[in-house]
Amino acid sequence: MYDILIKGGQVIDGTGAPRARMDVALNGSKISGVTKESEGKAALRIDATGMIVCPGFVDIHTHSDISLLGLPLAESKIRQGVTTELVGNCGGSAAPLVGKAREQLQVSAKFHCVDLNWTTMDEYLLRLADLRTSVNVASMVGADTLRVGVIGFDDVDPTQRQLDDMKRLLADAMLQGAYGVSTGLIYAPGCFAKTEELIALASIASSLGGFYASHIRGEARTVVDAVAEAIRIGREGHCRVQISHHKACGKENWGLVNQTIAMIEKARAEGVDVAFDVYPYTASSTYLEVVLSPWMRDGGKEAILKRLHDPEFRDRQKEEFKNRLTPFENTVAEDGWESIILNGMKQPQNKKFEGKSVMKIAEKLGKDPADTAFDLLIDEQLEVFAIFHEMSEDDVMTVMKHPLSCIGSDGESEAPYGPTSAAATHPRSYGSFPRVLRRYSLDKGLFSLEEAVRKMTSLPAQRIGIKNRGVLAKGMAADIVVFDPNTVADQATYEDSHRYPVGIKHVLVNGLITIEDGEHTKERAGQVLRHTPSVS
Repeated sequence: MYDILIKGGQVIDGTGAPRARMDVALNGSKISGVTKESEGKAALRIDATGMIVCPGFVDIHTHSDISLLGLPLAESKIRQGVTTELVGNCGGSAAPLVGKAREQLQVSAKFHCVDLNWTTMDEYLLRLADLRTSVNVASMVGADTLRVGVIGFDDVDPTQRQLDDMKRLLADAMLQGAYGVSTGLIYAPGCFAKTEELIALASIASSLGGFYASHIRGEARTVVDAVAEAIRIGREGHCRVQISHHKACGKENWGLVNQTIAMIEKARAEGVDVAFDVYPYTASSTYLEVVLSPWMRDGGKEAILKRLHDPEFRDRQKEEFKNRLTPFENTVAEDGWESIILNGMKQPQNKKFEGKSVMKIAEKLGKDPADTAFDLLIDEQLEVFAIFHEMSEDDVMTVMKHPLSCIGSDGESEAPYGPTSAAATHPRSYGSFPRVLRRYSLDKGLFSLEEAVRKMTSLPAQRIGIKNRGVLAKGMAADIVVFDPNTVADQATYEDSHRYPVGIKHVLVNGLITIEDGEHTKERAGQVLRHTPSVS
């Protein structure tokens, strides 16, 4: 007698093997068997005739650290078929909160009405477990979070004692369940960290069986050097490396992903375990603040705002915006103000600029675009988001098609209600996984559905180090997606971003039905997944 029997579907098991008509039996939170035409009795039968049955999708790169605490139903993710999220990416994590790290996280916490009543990784994960979310959650440790907590926001090298403190905090967090360390090397203070500092942290992660994930130091003209740095960190830190949302930004740099992928293949042949993930869009999204040069961001929020008020600093920054040859990523020089679309503004007088480019806003105001950006950053106390239209679809497909690439949304759990609904967001938070299935597999034929599912299930689970998810097999966790290959598609757009996908029929998390006939059951069966350290 089974608890649930999913009958009549075409099973794609997540390994890349060809689909086959099979039945999937569940007892409790585990898969009891995947067999041909089971006649076993079940308390509940799900008819999957004409559907694809596959493992729940594993989102290897997300930023739901705080949003899940405010929106535990994880609507924008679970409705895509995502059953597991890895948070703590791009150098920022919800723990450990020591020193000024708590201050850094307050803006996000206030926005989501979340009380930062934890300090350690263990306490954060317990908070998630007590709340219960609709998706499973695993976490990285952000190197920026460590740096802010120990050093602050300044452009300085750590003393030996400070580096030792960062290493200790990382080790403690990993012993409490974190899967590794992440960096965000275009953000402050991550951009101030030298390679040797990162090698030291990667070594600690590796020694405990974890990995190093990196938003590398540059994704435009300097992308080749940035990938080389990530490979060096993996080689010298003896650590497996995951290059986050791999891309080449700025029209003059399109095609460089062919060179970087060749570098990665060579490094792997030499014994460095390096791979990458990708989201299926040609635009990125982050804080507008990142367009500022590193020297403008030294010292944290108050220091940045002071410089933005100073005509001398503004003029110096304007000149730098014109120079594509800066040693750091110069987004304005690469993309142009016309490609930078603003959203997420909170001040009433600026709401009218939502969804418009900096260039269009400047023209409307009769101002220089750089001054327009500076003034909006001051008005919004740096809390301005932007969408950067900067990649080519050919490059996106080149990265996505490669067998080493898995899918990561780079988004967060959102919903068309609550605080995140007040402004436009990047459609990747709502549509990444159905978009891969529809646009890139079924419509463009970039790869088979079997390969698409592998990139979203077993491969990311393996890269993270999650042992019991990502494959439909006896004894594995019962995270399952049933989707209609005839209708599955993303619906979210840049102009209308808070839209759920279609064609995701059923989603089960740990054996409990969370999406039924396309609707959320309000079930919150997700588990907190903790890394089990292995000492090397």
